[in-house]
Amino acid sequence: MSRILRHVPLTMRDGVRLDANVHLPGGHSAAGSPVVVAANPYAKDVWFGPRTAPHLERFTQAGYAVAVVDFRGTGASEGVKQDAFERVEQDDIHDVVEELAAQEWCDGRAAVWGLSYGGITALRAAAGGPPSLRAVVAIEGSTDPYTDEVARRGAVGLAMIIGEWSAMMLALTALPPESPWLPRSAFSARLRAARPWHEAWAEHPHRDYYWQGREVDPAAIEVPTLLFTGWRDTNVAGAWRDFAAIRAPRRIVCGPWLHGMPEGQERAPVDSVALAIAWFDEHVRDIRPEGPPAPAVSAYVMGAERWEFAERYPAVPPVDHVLHLAAGALCTGPPATPGRVSVRFDATVGVAAGLGMSAAPGDQARDAARSAVFTSEALGASLDLAGEPRVSLSLLVPHLDVDVAANLNDLAPDGRAMLITRAFQRLSNPPPYTGTPRPADAGHRVELAFDPTRYRLRPGHRLQLTLSAAAFPEHWPQLSGSGYDVLVGPPHGSALHLPVIPTADETPPFELPGPAAVEGGDRMLDRVVPVTVEESPDGTEVVVRGGHRSAGRTLGGDPVELLHAYEISARAHDPSATRLSTRTDISVGTAGSLRSAHATCEISPYGSAATLRVTGDGLDHSATWDTPSRT
Repeated sequence: MSRILRHVPLTMRDGVRLDANVHLPGGHSAAGSPVVVAANPYAKDVWFGPRTAPHLERFTQAGYAVAVVDFRGTGASEGVKQDAFERVEQDDIHDVVEELAAQEWCDGRAAVWGLSYGGITALRAAAGGPPSLRAVVAIEGSTDPYTDEVARRGAVGLAMIIGEWSAMMLALTALPPESPWLPRSAFSARLRAARPWHEAWAEHPHRDYYWQGREVDPAAIEVPTLLFTGWRDTNVAGAWRDFAAIRAPRRIVCGPWLHGMPEGQERAPVDSVALAIAWFDEHVRDIRPEGPPAPAVSAYVMGAERWEFAERYPAVPPVDHVLHLAAGALCTGPPATPGRVSVRFDATVGVAAGLGMSAAPGDQARDAARSAVFTSEALGASLDLAGEPRVSLSLLVPHLDVDVAANLNDLAPDGRAMLITRAFQRLSNPPPYTGTPRPADAGHRVELAFDPTRYRLRPGHRLQLTLSAAAFPEHWPQLSGSGYDVLVGPPHGSALHLPVIPTADETPPFELPGPAAVEGGDRMLDRVVPVTVEESPDGTEVVVRGGHRSAGRTLGGDPVELLHAYEISARAHDPSATRLSTRTDISVGTAGSLRSAHATCEISPYGSAATLRVTGDGLDHSATWDTPSRT
């Protein structure tokens, strides 16, 4: 078993001290061990540490020290944290790596490992190049928090980014920590500075000065980097973009996964910790792996339900297979006559596409019935997609306050439609997302890039393209409630471009490890509350509910419970009625020594209101925020 050094202070270049728990391997050598750093804002003593205890123990069993570090302004660290992805965190992770590498129990070599925000931190560390850093592993992270996390495709997120995350973090970062050295005055300053992170995002919906410096250049990464992502995760495009840009030794594993650890996925789970240890053994300890080298790309082929291994992605250069849009159809040749297909606004379209954090896509029939649909002929042979499909559209739009959402589906002979990939663009904020679009005209042209995919359609199946004016609850519906017309046929036709590769079923030359049986997983039990979609009898209103519950014991042995719930509602023809409400309750300890944080958020297109109450350790702090919309 590992030995834990708790509450180790690490001093940053500006004098702020961050708090670390260091897990030392059993039989620790006097010469020291390499250190694996995990840094994030998820309260290492109360939530992150207990939840990941089995993973951390496996690193120490492999001979690594593991340092779990609270970000500044979170957990037991000093400082304040007003929002996410702050620029100072780039300096902090650099200093954390060097401080830990200089400890007497460390041999001077360091790696960074992390999930989600921790994965973003790992990539920031890699781009910053601390001298002691040897390798990183980033799970579901990316280098551009604007495009890949907060405002995917130029529109601030709704369900996952606010409902699942920002609202919960208001309570988690305000929970009184257990610390032998954090001054009460420092924690009080943190509470005074607290505010819901999504308020800042609402103030900066475009890529402006606020976002500059919060991203890093993946081409600057010069340390070996292992990436994990999922085809159903909302930031999959960022992971593949980073993989293509990194010039150091790199590897990517992409499964049919939602946002989260690959071990915990329902489909094709993988032992990512074993792969991370092997990566660190090779690039931190310089231990050559036995057997053939691991492939650079491990990609799950959805539809074929098998893994594919290659040295690049796609494995072979794809051919651009073009299908032209006609009224209700996808055709191999352009229509002979011009036409126009109307896309009506419905704020509830999108609920079948899934939430990247907690719900997989289901049958797309419900959303397709509320969209403009274009369907191909039945396939005579398998069709393998590998890369980023594109759709080029000629539109007639009343103005630019319009969203264009596209889903590419696999339509089976029995009528069931499975999502392959999706695309989205807010016409008022197209790439590079600076909020300066070109004026709309009668021939407004737009090209949407779908999320990257690896998918096989079987013979007899058909491709289905759906176009809508909303992607709920992934994004806030546009208040204008406007649809658009799609022009098909000459002279300004619309077309779907598919990256197609030859179909091949070869014996895989490599095998990924399945989830390992681990001990110590009872410290914290997580239970995701299944996402439910409730629809009114007339189909004009939808309510999406979800959340999760964590219960167990802190590293100090105190009982801890976290309850988080959200509800998001929309009305088909009244986008102003869209609402998001959340509640988070966290309690640590027992009667007489209870610490707690309770937060609520109510958000509509007209503004947001939030409350926070923190009690324990002699504190009874309350705060409210009432922020009108800036639009």
